[in-house]
Amino acid sequence: MTNATYSSASGADDLSTWLWRLGLGVLIGQFNLLLTTIGKQSGLPRRASVPYFFVNGKIYALATPDEQWYQNALANPLATLQSAYGTQSVSVRRVTDVREMADAFAHLRHYRPTTAAIYLAQAGVRHFPDDLAAAAPRIHLVTFEPTTAQTPPPLEADLSWLTVIGVLFIGWLLRRRPRRKPRKTLPKA
Repeated sequence: MTNATYSSASGADDLSTWLWRLGLGVLIGQFNLLLTTIGKQSGLPRRASVPYFFVNGKIYALATPDEQWYQNALANPLATLQSAYGTQSVSVRRVTDVREMADAFAHLRHYRPTTAAIYLAQAGVRHFPDDLAAAAPRIHLVTFEPTTAQTPPPLEADLSWLTVIGVLFIGWLLRRRPRRKPRKTLPKA
């Protein structure tokens, strides 16, 4: 895929992982979820930062067919999802029902029109929703369904202590900063 095409996973997956480990998942998780899948070749836990959106209480994400997290989820749909709303064991399901797909894209077109327009254009949808059924095989929309099955372990915030030290250090620096002395004003005559 070229750089001009839509890709839901940013090149900043490593940064997102570090921010989660620093305990900032509540902030990052407002926009991107941290998805832990099992590598289809390695069998080891693999993590990706994935933009997501809600429609009727369900979580959805867009993918491209060559994204590693998507390939892993197709091979083994059991995954662990972490967002600002907590950690869930989920089964990743590709949306193939055209009605569900239309509902998700109607929502996305309203709240993220640029993302929806780019993705639909790349899938060959010129007239929404009329072209959606024909383009469905080229649309890689997934939803995450809760499960009680064993899923990969979530990423722990094992470096959150560094965040606390950083905040304390910044506070210390701000307190040490020289304070301005108030200007003395001359009494008015």
